[in-house]
Amino acid sequence: MGRKNLIILFSLIFLATTVMVLKSAAPEASAEGGLTAVLLESSLPCMEVVASSDDGEKTDVRTADTGDTEKKGQKTKAVKKNNGEPRVLIYHTHATESYLPSSAGNYHTTAEENTVRDAGDVLEETLEANGIAVVHDKTLHDNPSYNDSYSRSHETVSALLKKYPSIECIIDLHRDATAAEVAGAVEQVDGKTCSVYSYVLSSTTATYDTNKAFLNELNRIAADSFGGYTGKILERPYWYNQELCEKSVLIEMGNNRNNIKDVRRCAEVFGEILAEALNN
Repeated sequence: MGRKNLIILFSLIFLATTVMVLKSAAPEASAEGGLTAVLLESSLPCMEVVASSDDGEKTDVRTADTGDTEKKGQKTKAVKKNNGEPRVLIYHTHATESYLPSSAGNYHTTAEENTVRDAGDVLEETLEANGIAVVHDKTLHDNPSYNDSYSRSHETVSALLKKYPSIECIIDLHRDATAAEVAGAVEQVDGKTCSVYSYVLSSTTATYDTNKAFLNELNRIAADSFGGYTGKILERPYWYNQELCEKSVLIEMGNNRNNIKDVRRCAEVFGEILAEALNN
């Protein structure tokens, strides 16, 4: 085979390989036909998830019946306490995201401590203390398959909304990410050092107007009652499961370089903000 033909052959092989890689990396459609995508702001590349060295689960959780979720080897953990019918669902599409001091696995771990699930526990406790019943789901939607995170969390949320029709607000709690070796940004709120936070808002769903109005109300309360501790609203043309509820909140609490203590304080203050909005 001549040199020219060899060059053409290798070019065709390279082109075919590139197409296959791009196709495999493309985002999937949700169960409702909506486009989902890996939220790049929320996670460093998840090349390795560190397994928990112990059970790592709280003893006050119960397994919710969500059908297909358990068939995939990930039990849905849901907290249901005694404040009546639940009004809020907290869940985590990227449940293995971690904060300092848990930096192993490129800031991803199946253990609960120092993760977004840990922050979710604080948010749950704060809402419960304000008389708002909560279901806290701790399914590891991003383990073992990170690319399927949103389609899997869509299944979980749909099942829990069916089981608990009283839920009026859903919170997908993430963290942001940075590759820089600098401390995560913080603010002082009523004498507490808290990580900053932001919201990601789908601009493509039928619930866009109600979701945005709710985020604006949260920021109004944060500005008036909590010294301007507001969250930046980032609009993105993806679904993020936000078509499932008219008060859908995707919040990024801090980033991987924040210490979990500052994130827990953020979750506590945000819980007060959210409680005020829901109780108005």
